[in-house]
Amino acid sequence: MSFEEFWQENKSFVLILVGGFVVFLTAWFIVTGSVEDEIRSNVAAARNHERKAKKLKLPSGALRSVEARLEELRERLDMLRKELAYAPQAGFTLEGVNKSPDVHFNEILHRMLRDVVEVAASLDIRISPDLGLHGVTPRTRKETEWYLNGLDVVNRIGVAAIASQVEAVEPLTIQAYPKKRGGRRGERPFIEPVSVTFHARGGPAAIDSLLRGLQLPGARLVVTTARISSLEKPKGKKTSVFDEGQVALDATVEALRVDPEGEPAKPAMARR
Repeated sequence: MSFEEFWQENKSFVLILVGGFVVFLTAWFIVTGSVEDEIRSNVAAARNHERKAKKLKLPSGALRSVEARLEELRERLDMLRKELAYAPQAGFTLEGVNKSPDVHFNEILHRMLRDVVEVAASLDIRISPDLGLHGVTPRTRKETEWYLNGLDVVNRIGVAAIASQVEAVEPLTIQAYPKKRGGRRGERPFIEPVSVTFHARGGPAAIDSLLRGLQLPGARLVVTTARISSLEKPKGKKTSVFDEGQVALDATVEALRVDPEGEPAKPAMARR
């Protein structure tokens, strides 16, 4: 894919990204992992109120109060879900796919190598060609779905990196598929984050633009950690010509997969 083809396919994304560009601030640092706890807390509270309402024979006034609180919690939960619940881009899921999961997975890999890694290389931007998999081959349908979702996050990072013109995004790591899921045997979690950690380097403005690109309205990604550091050496020590004026970003980005029928985990404050 040429840059012209990349531009035509991702023009809207790039224009929004450039439009939202601001001068880099060293103090830029966003951590939104607490969002997961808020969702879990709302789900647990809503279900707790519902259980109590069913068990108790409450006076009509008290019952209306419980029902109002329950409805309030449900509305809050729906709002959070609409804003943050992960929705895979076309191709990055097995839903609606009629071919073998292995064949579909390999097609997505080849597409990303062509449309992301090779396009980036043509612009002198290095993006890890292993795409965060590190040789992992999914064995089951659930594993394949997990890593397809992870590749979706990697794809979004790659597109944002190209639009922001950073120098490199490497390494990348998709969180390994969890062999044990949920609390009790057979229990499905309400929220199951698929996380991708990555290291990027480039000019301050490019790194700032990359971070902002991952948090555009509708992106439905959560940046849970972001640490920025200068690549220049302290005064008195020689800095490589390649590192002058450059900064590094170490970040973790999550896609929050939500199962409406799943069981919410206890909020962090309630955990021992």
